[in-house]
Parts: sequence; C-alpha cells; structure tokens
Amino acid sequence: MKFAYQTRRNAAYTMVEALVAIVILSGFILTLMFMYRRSTETFKITVWKQERTAQAEIFWAFMRKHLEEATNFLDLTSEVGKDNPVIPFIPRPFKFHPTPDSAADGNILAWNVSNTKFAFSPPYAHSSQHTNFFLVKRKKRIELVSSASAKPLAAIDDVEDIAFTISSILKDGNKEEITNPGADPNAVGTMFEISLTLKPPQGLIASDIKIPHNHKFRVNVPPHSDSAPSY
Repeated sequence: MKFAYQTRRNAAYTMVEALVAIVILSGFILTLMFMYRRSTETFKITVWKQERTAQAEIFWAFMRKHLEEATNFLDLTSEVGKDNPVIPFIPRPFKFHPTPDSAADGNILAWNVSNTKFAFSPPYAHSSQHTNFFLVKRKKRIELVSSASAKPLAAIDDVEDIAFTISSILKDGNKEEITNPGADPNAVGTMFEISLTLKPPQGLIASDIKIPHNHKFRVNVPPHSDSAPSY
C-alpha cells in the first residue's frame, strides 16, 4: 500500500511539473513570436526609408537639372540661313498650382525648355528643340513627366503633404533682388521652394512617423499661378 501511494503521489507531482513547463514554454514561444514580429516590422520600416531615400535622391537630381534649364519658347525656325540670327521668343512662365496639397490629381507644375543650336557656317542650319515638363500628382505619388518621354523621369511615393513657396526675382539696373513670396508679372526669374512630407503606408509599426524633404531652385523665367498648369 505504501508503494502504491508513493506512485500516485509521484505521478501527480510530475503532472504539475508538466503543466508548469507548458506554461513556461508557451510564454517563451509567445515572446519569440512577438520579437520576430517586431523585428520584421522594424525591417519593413527600414526598407521603406531606404527606398524613399533612393527615390528622393533621383527625384531631386532630375528636378534640379530640368528646372534650372527652364526657358521661354525660343525658336530659330525663321532664322535658318541667316549668318547673324536673332532669337525670337514667346513667353513661357513657370506655372505652378497655388495650393498643390489640395489639388486634384493632375499637373501641379509646368515649364518649358528650349534648346537652341547655332550653325555659324553655311548653310547656317540653326535649330531649336522644345520640351515641356510637368510635375504630376497621382494620389500620394508625385511624378516628373516630360513631353519627350512616355515614362516618368522620376517619381516619389507616399507623399502626405506638398507645398510650394514662390518668390519673384526682379531686375533693378545691374542687380537682381528677390521680392516677398508671390508671383510678380514683371519678374525675370523665380525662386522656387518645394516641401514634401513622406509618411509610411498604414499597417507598418511606425506608420505615424513623418519625413520632411525641402529643396530650393532658381528658375530663369517668371512665375505664374495656374490651377491647371500646362502648355
């Protein structure tokens, strides 16, 4: 009888140990799952930051190149064959949407770039090439588009907010001065600042973070406010 009693007692004690072990093991597994999920989410947000940083570098490089090449419409067609050509031009201001953040999908910037080539020997085959550029808003994606390309030149995603600051450049004799923000019809150029705020898509662990981007450019044509900028 004593032997049987001890057997039952040992069996009951082993069952308690098993239950405790299960509880501990379950807690350990849950901890591992939580840590794995956290590390996965951290990895996702890190990848998102890297992708947007790479996008932004390309986007700003293309914006600077093409914005700073902006011109009026310069055409040498009528000057072909002349040994002393005069460049005729048609004004092509830098058109901007006054409130791009609230704008519907479509163009929010527009400008022209005319490349002229002079031939200083007969038959004086001067030539001009014209390209229109647009900044296009597509929900939370901003694209730089060219009339010479079927595909966007550059783009940036997850844009939560976008704003423009425009200042006119006026010429006074041999000096230039920048006026207060605004579009002056007498301007000879534009100081243009674009501010973007990027935010991760919903579902990521750090979806409430915001990454600001801000760049300034000089544009060599006057500014013009337009709710549907185009050419």
